[in-house]
Amino acid sequence: MIRTFWFCFLLFIAGGGGHAFAQALTIDSPRELQVIQRHTKDEGTVRLSGTAAAGVRYRIGDGWRKIAVDAKTHRFEADVGVPAGGWYRLEVEAGGETAVVEKFGVGEVFIVAGQSNAANHGSETLRTQTGLVSSFDGRAWHVADDPQAGASGQGGSFMPAFGDGMARRFGVPVGLVPVAVGATSVREWLPKGIRFKQNTTTGKGVKQADDEFESTGALFDKLTVPMKALGTAGFRAVLWHQGESDAGQARGGFPADRQISGAQYVEFMEQLIRRSRNAAAWPVPWFTAVTTFHSEQDARDEEFRDAMQSLWRKGLSWPGPDTDTLRGDLRAGVHFNGKGLQKHGDLWARKVGAWLDDMLAPPRDGPPPGRDYKLVWQDEFDGPKLDETKWSHRSVGQRRGAWIDPECVSFDGRGHMLISVKKVGDQFHGGMIGTEKKGMWTHGYFECRVQVATEPGMNTAFWIQAPRMAAPDNGKGIADDTAHNGTEIDILEYIARQGDVAHFNLHWNGYGKLHKSAPADSWLHGLRKGFHVYGVEWTDAGYDFFIDGHHCWHTGEAVSNTDEYIILDLEVSQWAGGIENSRLPVSAVFDWVRVWKKPSQATFTQPQAHPP
Repeated sequence: MIRTFWFCFLLFIAGGGGHAFAQALTIDSPRELQVIQRHTKDEGTVRLSGTAAAGVRYRIGDGWRKIAVDAKTHRFEADVGVPAGGWYRLEVEAGGETAVVEKFGVGEVFIVAGQSNAANHGSETLRTQTGLVSSFDGRAWHVADDPQAGASGQGGSFMPAFGDGMARRFGVPVGLVPVAVGATSVREWLPKGIRFKQNTTTGKGVKQADDEFESTGALFDKLTVPMKALGTAGFRAVLWHQGESDAGQARGGFPADRQISGAQYVEFMEQLIRRSRNAAAWPVPWFTAVTTFHSEQDARDEEFRDAMQSLWRKGLSWPGPDTDTLRGDLRAGVHFNGKGLQKHGDLWARKVGAWLDDMLAPPRDGPPPGRDYKLVWQDEFDGPKLDETKWSHRSVGQRRGAWIDPECVSFDGRGHMLISVKKVGDQFHGGMIGTEKKGMWTHGYFECRVQVATEPGMNTAFWIQAPRMAAPDNGKGIADDTAHNGTEIDILEYIARQGDVAHFNLHWNGYGKLHKSAPADSWLHGLRKGFHVYGVEWTDAGYDFFIDGHHCWHTGEAVSNTDEYIILDLEVSQWAGGIENSRLPVSAVFDWVRVWKKPSQATFTQPQAHPP
């Protein structure tokens, strides 16, 4: 049913459908009331497609433009840049016929998932007040008045209030894709085949598997089919409100053997978030709420509240609202009344809006505004060669099936250092430099401006490392003692085959059997083009990663409190793939590297002698 439900959506996104050989004038995309996700603050790309005999022209606003028609299929398709905003009117003419889409927009699109308080189970219905909010049910777009088609229930939701709040704040239309289902456990949303010991409270959404249970995958498909159909960066984020069906069910008289722990909830949520991103094939941002309220007598479950907030601390999701604070005259039992739905939507708009303000802000470099930092070290790469008072060539020789070669580091005389990959005989050579024994720091803000190498098989990297990081594998350290042993902090790993995706990571406990990691990714429109600034703020509370000054990831995992040094490189890696198709030589271009410290911290650390 779910796949059938979304079938026409997939056709519409692809610009295809049942009109391949028709000659009548039709418009497949955009659809009436559709909102297309913008990619920058000012613009989005609209797929204009349909069928016609020949001679198609269109206009959005003033001025007619032509589109070619395929003589065999009679189809026309074009990607058109359209300013953020709307509603817009599209007119298409061909052979004396006219087709019109009266309203479509370029703005913000969100998938709304979870259980009843993310669906239509409020005691009163809401209507959009701005007229700029629409929702998609898998077949068509509608004005986003409750109840929202695509989600369960026939009552009210927070979505009209959320959409209105975002539309007012950003001045663009807002599109919603509701997929939430009432009374569902996180276990029901997992991919098909993931097993667990406890049945769900309702016994739904799972099936028996030997002496365990496993998800049927139906709700995972309900979530990920629209993700795939919307495409890479085709929506802004997933808004997730779920947890009441998992938190403290045994206290409510449900079978105790169906109760999961807070730790299990985090484990399941991590699987759901990571697997959904894999299905979507891009690092979809998630926002998750705190949701444990059952009644005024059972208003908070501290174990699950901490579990839900740990998703934020681990960097798996961005913070959504704490809906346990919405009590009293905002509720009609576990669900919200009209006043509560409005407040619920306002809280979501506040949380998501603050994050989106940052995402849409102009690019910048330097530490986050308002932080007390001082520039203590830099290399602008203005000289004719490598400054060996600051850098040394690192890992020279064979590495990962290729070679690190000092000859692959050069300067262009225009303030840039180039690290190149080239083929020497049958070998691939790359370069790597580091500040070990010449510059080391504990905590601070580290940033680099770089133009990544985009040929297949390339791995452009900017990272910091501690000399003792590998010690646990050698029996000379204590596992998970990252405060002392240090952490590899990957501020940028760019794998050319991944498109406009930057990769971050933490590695600790060495690289052998004790190894642990915490990976994350961020998508940025145009990341492959030109220079971008990559930075990390490292404190005793964790790490915050930035691209062009936009906050992309926070995690409190594996916090190092020891001296670390900077590494820059361009390598060939088998896991980066496709080196045989690369046009060599190719270079990553580094403009500058800078280190900022707070005045209360040591500004520069000469390396100390470390035990072998």
